[in-house]
Amino acid sequence: MKNPVSALFQWVRAKFKFYGGITALFVYAISDYVVNPKGRKIANQVWLMQIFFTANMAIKIIGLVALALGAVTVLQLFTQLSRFGALDLVGQILNLVIVRELGPIITGLIVISRSGTAIAAEIATMNINNEMDAIEMLGVDSLKMIIFPRIAGMVIGLVLLNIFFIGVGILGGFVVGNLLGGITFDVFLSHVIKAITMMDILAGTFKAMTFGFFISTISIYHGFQAFASTQVPVVTTNAVVSSIFAMFLLDIIITIMFYMG
Repeated sequence: MKNPVSALFQWVRAKFKFYGGITALFVYAISDYVVNPKGRKIANQVWLMQIFFTANMAIKIIGLVALALGAVTVLQLFTQLSRFGALDLVGQILNLVIVRELGPIITGLIVISRSGTAIAAEIATMNINNEMDAIEMLGVDSLKMIIFPRIAGMVIGLVLLNIFFIGVGILGGFVVGNLLGGITFDVFLSHVIKAITMMDILAGTFKAMTFGFFISTISIYHGFQAFASTQVPVVTTNAVVSSIFAMFLLDIIITIMFYMG
């Protein structure tokens, strides 16, 4: 039977290696992009394409999910709160559900399932086919062209998608509120605006940015771990699992920072 102390040590060591690796990727990509101008023009073109890939490819499903979530949330609230004459709490609960928590989390999950898996598989394929060496032969830093654009593109794309999710979610809530209770748009919006504080906006945006940093970096890191074609599905799955774990852990930490500090 394996020694539990030794097993714990190996687990901690593996985690330090993993998070150390993704931290090194992130720090190198950002610092090299800022300090070294060579290849920056190509990197800019790639990360603009990455924004389009991340945001445009997910906008339909995110819009549908946000609309449904806002509608269902308000539907449930009207059913319960109307009994106690507390419909003025709708804005506060919508803020809690959509702006603070589910907006960034659901957006992150959808981005992981679409862009995160695509990045991991793409990097893995490039690594197996030695495309990194081909890029280096052109005189371009392969890490600058591959890592930074995907990190920057996903961070910006996820922030934009999160804003879109919140807007559509609130719109879905208004539609149900108008149909069920005859609430006008200005009254509904006033309840929502009163409930949302600057802290909520900063927290939601910071969550989306942080999720984007870690999802992209984790996906890239796992992609570099593939050395044979049979490993592509494995590293892609590992990227999804690690990204989801990191995202929920970060969500807890950021919530504590903003609301319980």
